[in-house]
Amino acid sequence: MDEYRAEGLLAWFYPLIAAFSLVASVTFAVAWNHWKFVLDTCDPLLYCGCILNARSTPTYFVGAHIAYCYWATVGPLLGAIVAVIFGTYHVWRVCMGKGRARTGTTTVKQRSGDVIVMTTRTELTDDSISPYWWIPSSIAACFMTLYSLTHAAMALDGFLYSCRQYRIELTKYMRASGALVEAIQGRISCAAVFDFMDYIHPDVSYDRRRIDRINTPAALITGLIASWLCVILWLSIAIICIRQARKSRSVRV
Repeated sequence: MDEYRAEGLLAWFYPLIAAFSLVASVTFAVAWNHWKFVLDTCDPLLYCGCILNARSTPTYFVGAHIAYCYWATVGPLLGAIVAVIFGTYHVWRVCMGKGRARTGTTTVKQRSGDVIVMTTRTELTDDSISPYWWIPSSIAACFMTLYSLTHAAMALDGFLYSCRQYRIELTKYMRASGALVEAIQGRISCAAVFDFMDYIHPDVSYDRRRIDRINTPAALITGLIASWLCVILWLSIAIICIRQARKSRSVRV
C-alpha cells in the first residue's frame, strides 16, 4: 500500500470514528437518562441509577452506580476528539494535496544514435508526509485501540449483566415455573428482555416516573455496535500507521 492510498483510507476512517463515537455517546445517554430515576432505588448517597450492570433484588430492580453510565456515555468522546484532530489533517491533505506521486521519464540520446528512456521516481516528494509522522500516529492509534476496546467490552458486559438480572425479574413478574423459567432464562433474547422492561417495569413513585416510553434495546444495542465499530476502525488505523512507519524507516535520518 502506497502513501497516497494509506492517507485516503485514513481520511475515511477518522471521520467514521468521530461519527460512531458520537452515536455511541448519544444512545447510551438516552438510555441512561430515561431510566436513571426509576432505577435509583438504593441508598440516596450511592447514586445507583445506571441501567448497565443493574441487578435484581428481593424488592426492586436496582441500577448500578452512575459511574458505569458516565464511562459508557463520556468515554467515546475522547476517541471522537482524537479522530477529529488526526482526521482533519489527513482529510485536508487528501483533498488539497497534489495526489499520488508520479514517475518522471527522461530521454537520453547517445552519440551512437541509441535512445535511452530513463524513469525516475523519488522516494520523497515536496508533498509527501513527513516520515516521522507515522511513529506518533501509530502510538496514538494503538493506545486508542486499547482504550476503545476497554470501553466496548465494559459496555457489553454491563448490557449482558443487566439482561441476565432482568430475566430474574421477568420470572418473578410472571410467577413462572418449570419450562417457562427455562424459556425466559435460555431462549428469550436480550432485546426481548429489555422490550419487556420498557412495558412492564413499574415506576417507583410519581416523582420518579418515566414521562415517555423509549426503545431501550435499540438505544443500547446501537451504542454497542457503534462502540465495536470504533474498535475495528482504530485497529485498522493502527495497522496502516505501523506499516507506513516500517516502510518509511529507510528515509528517516
